[in-house]
Amino acid sequence: MKNILTILICVSSLNTFAQKLVKTYWDYYNTKIQSEYYTDAYGTKTGAYKGYSEHGGILLQGSYKDNAPIGKWTENYLDGKLHFIKFYTSPGYTNFDVVDGKIISYYEDGKTIKSEKNYKNHELDGDYKSYDERGALTGEGKYINGVFERTGESKRIYDEEQEKQKQATLIKNTEEYKKNITEADKALVAKEYKKALEFYESAANLMKDEKYPKDKIAEMINPFIANSEFFNEFFKTQNDTLVKDFNTLKADFKIKSIKEYNRNTYAYDDKKPTASSYYCDCLAPWNEPWNEQSTESVIKCFEINKAFYEPYQRAITEAFFKYRAALIKEENKVRSTDVRFYSTKMVYQFYTYDKTTLLNNLKVEKENFEFGKSLKTNYLKAVDNKVNITNLNDQNKKKTLLKKYLIVYEDFIFKINAYPGLTETISLLKSLNSISDKVVALYSQETKDMEKKLKDAETSEQIQAMILGQ
Repeated sequence: MKNILTILICVSSLNTFAQKLVKTYWDYYNTKIQSEYYTDAYGTKTGAYKGYSEHGGILLQGSYKDNAPIGKWTENYLDGKLHFIKFYTSPGYTNFDVVDGKIISYYEDGKTIKSEKNYKNHELDGDYKSYDERGALTGEGKYINGVFERTGESKRIYDEEQEKQKQATLIKNTEEYKKNITEADKALVAKEYKKALEFYESAANLMKDEKYPKDKIAEMINPFIANSEFFNEFFKTQNDTLVKDFNTLKADFKIKSIKEYNRNTYAYDDKKPTASSYYCDCLAPWNEPWNEQSTESVIKCFEINKAFYEPYQRAITEAFFKYRAALIKEENKVRSTDVRFYSTKMVYQFYTYDKTTLLNNLKVEKENFEFGKSLKTNYLKAVDNKVNITNLNDQNKKKTLLKKYLIVYEDFIFKINAYPGLTETISLLKSLNSISDKVVALYSQETKDMEKKLKDAETSEQIQAMILGQ
C-alpha cells in the first residue's frame, strides 16, 4: 500500500511539473501582458486563463480544458467593469460562444443585469429574462424547441400592449377602409374600372372579414371576363365570316376595263385589268391593306372606275370595306380598354368596353353588308327577268307591253347605275323586280285593252302606274 501511494504522488508531481505557464504581450519589449494561461506537455490549453487590456485591466478570466472554455468565465468592458458571466456546462467554442450553459449580460455600469439566457446545443433553451437599465424586469419567458413563450408579468404586459396595438390598427384600418370604399364607389360610377378595382382590393385587404369589397370585385370582374371572351370570339368570327362571304360574292365579279393613275400626266389612262393603280389596286381593291383608311381609297377607286363595275359589285364591295373598317375601329376601341388587375390571389386581364355599345356601333354597317349580299340576288334577278320577258315575247307577241316595259327597265337601270346608295339601290331593284313579275304574269293574260292605253304612256312613271294597276 505504501508503494502504491508513493507511485501516485510521483505521477501527480510529474503532471504538475508538465504544465507550463504561457504569457503573451501587447508590446515588443514584453512589458504589457496580453494573456497568461497554462498548457500541458502537448501545448494544449488546460487550466486557468487571464486576458488583459493594454492598460492592464482584466478582460477575460476563466479556465480551459483541451483548448476549450469550461466552467465559469467573466468578460469585462475595456474599463474593467463586468460585461458577461458565462457558465460552460460543456466545453464552449474557441470564440467563447456557449454551447451548453448560461450567459448573464450586464449594462455598462457593470452591476445591473441586462439579460439572463440559457443555451442547449448552441441554441436558446429554457428560462429567459431581460431587464431595463434600472433593473426592472422587461421580459420573461422560456425557449422551448427554439420558440419563445412569455410568462408571468411580462406576458401580461406584452398581451396588453399587443391588444392596444391591435385596437389602434383596427381603428386606423377602419378609417382607411371607409376612404377606400368611398373612392372605389366614386370611380365605379365614373367608369374608372381599374381605379375602382384597386380601391376595392385595398379595402378588402384592410378588413378581411368584410364582404362588400369582395362582392364588388366579383360583381365587376365576372362580367368583364365574360365580355372579354365574347369580344375575342366575336371579332374572330365576324372577320372570318366577312372575308369568307365576300370572297364568295366577288368570285363572279367581271370587270370590262380599268383605269390606271399616271403620275406623269396626273390623269387616269385606260388599261386592261392586269395592272395596279398608283392610287389603289383598282382591279381588286379588296386586296388593299386591312385598316380603316383602306375604305376611303377603295371607294375612291370605284368612283373613278364606276363605269367598269356592275352596281351590285360596287355596293357589295363598299359595304364590305365599311363593315371591315368598322370592325377594326371597334376592335381598337376594345383593346384600348385593356385592364390588368393584380389581386392578392391572381392576375386578371380583361376589357372594360361596353358590349351593347360595340353591337350598336356596328349595327348599321353590319346590316348594310347583309343588304349588300341581298343586292346581288336582286340585281341578277332583274337581269334574268328581262331575259325571261324577252323570251316570253318571242312566244306570245306583245310588242307594246315589251316596248313600254323596256322603257321602265332602262329607267331603273339608269338610276341603279348612278348608284344613289345601298339602301336606295336595293329599293329600286325590288321595285323593278316587282314590276317585272307583274309583266311576266301579263304574258299569260289578255292585254289588248291595256296595251292600247299604254301607247299613250310616255314616262316610266306613267307606264309603271298602268302595269301595276292591272
